[in-house]
Amino acid sequence: MIRLIIFDFSGTLARAANPNWEEFFAKLRDFSIRIEGLEQEQRFLGMLPEIIDSASGWEDFTNRLVVKAGATVEREERERLQDYLERKLSFKLYDDVVDVLNLPQKKAILTTSSKFMVSGLSGLRDFEIFTPKERDVAKPELKAFLAVLEKLQVDPEETVMVGDSIDNDILPAKAIGIKAVLMDRLGNEQKADCDRISSFKELKKFL
Repeated sequence: MIRLIIFDFSGTLARAANPNWEEFFAKLRDFSIRIEGLEQEQRFLGMLPEIIDSASGWEDFTNRLVVKAGATVEREERERLQDYLERKLSFKLYDDVVDVLNLPQKKAILTTSSKFMVSGLSGLRDFEIFTPKERDVAKPELKAFLAVLEKLQVDPEETVMVGDSIDNDILPAKAIGIKAVLMDRLGNEQKADCDRISSFKELKKFL
């Protein structure tokens, strides 16, 4: 009997933001943040994940971004900047996530994304969120999966892992006896010794 479903986040439950970066950098200039030229743009995009990973929330993220950019942004303008960044950089849930919300099993998210990027999505309020920052361990380490089982007091054979990465989700889950289901939204020809779905509408038959 399956009592717990562990979900990967990015690429499984949600898609990452992909703004028009030219428009994004142009908008930042309205807040006195000037990222100009290909070299500066690439450097900024390279450090963006680091800023996100170290931030505790959107306000903290905005403050860190302003500092990294070496800009001066007044309080009222900083609030407007925070609102803009949240709208442009937030993840978006896939439409079919609605098909898992009413499933009776416990639900957890095991992700390398920052917790505030996940917990800010209202549709995931009933999901227990596990990130490297809180647990000091990350996928694909087996300890990351075991930490979820220990916290939720569920055995491996009572658990299903759903993720879009064979190396980070499927193989480590199977290594400790968790049933694995590959989320293959794009129909890629990934070879995986596990069940495969292209939508959460198909998940129920594997529970």
